[in-house]
Amino acid sequence: MVAIRGAITVDSNTREEILAASKTLLTGLITSNSLEIRQIVSIIFTATHDLNQAYPAVAARELGVTDAGLICMQEMRVEGSLPQCLRVMILAEKDMPQAAARHLYLKGAVRLRPELAGFFAVAIDGPAGVGKGTLAKKLAEALNFTYVDTGALYRAVAYFCIREGVSPDDPGRVESVLSKLEISAECVNNTQRVLLGGEDVTDSLRTPEISEASSKVAAIPAVRAKLLKLQRDIAEGANVVMEGRDIGVKILPFAQVKIYLDAGLDERARRRYTERAAEGIGADLGAIKRELEERDLRDARREDSPLAKAGDAVLIDSTDMSPWQVTEAALRIIHEKTGGLHGGIQAG
Repeated sequence: MVAIRGAITVDSNTREEILAASKTLLTGLITSNSLEIRQIVSIIFTATHDLNQAYPAVAARELGVTDAGLICMQEMRVEGSLPQCLRVMILAEKDMPQAAARHLYLKGAVRLRPELAGFFAVAIDGPAGVGKGTLAKKLAEALNFTYVDTGALYRAVAYFCIREGVSPDDPGRVESVLSKLEISAECVNNTQRVLLGGEDVTDSLRTPEISEASSKVAAIPAVRAKLLKLQRDIAEGANVVMEGRDIGVKILPFAQVKIYLDAGLDERARRRYTERAAEGIGADLGAIKRELEERDLRDARREDSPLAKAGDAVLIDSTDMSPWQVTEAALRIIHEKTGGLHGGIQAG
């Protein structure tokens, strides 16, 4: 028997927020300890006195924990205690030493046991061309975190397929060559470099052809499965700002801060046009807009991990905002979500 504990703060005393926070914490504990639902014997939940709009146990049932014993308790009022906080203790029948259990303290709760909080993760999701990379780089610089561009990993897979003579439109053939794919990522000066078979291909991944192909290979479940562990391994070894399209929902559901960055289609097309022009890549604004429309449809309709906003993610509509304004808004969110532990920096 192993005991695994964790805590998380809740943004507001509503049923939706309490259940969303409970799911985030439970998912993180289950994932980081490689638990199977059937191994969970019981879960004890406690909530501070200012959380009373839902039983956290409901979240466990919704996650499929139907056979384990669930107990919910209200904590006593203690002066100076952390407000709006949920605590969890999972008892599981798992063959592992107690010392190997990975405990998890998220959001403002990292202040309770900073030595158990592990590495810190900021997850940024949003559609193509919205400026996720720009925001993630600025946040990583401001926080001194590692910037992780998951899109670059999918572009590397697309690059590999094209180099192997495999069409990204042929899922069967793409799957057949994945066994030969040796992909890794290195952090150099807090910046990600992508390697294929030990060769740094980062600077070859930003062409329109590769970008288009990456959207197609990203829709293949076998590709996403192969990259899932790599992305999580990166986050388990460093404080990260990770951007993509399913980070907060699938890759890092236990991220302490989740941001969904959005903008209107016309503005996204303008940004992508400006980006390509600055890189010396020929671009047509109308063609870019059509490309983004098609990309949005593919990302939203794919069966495996479609583009989605996590329930506990904060929306930033950047349509009428400058890059610095977006960065400052994100830093404020991080500052508030962590109770001032991170993000207390002005971007401009």
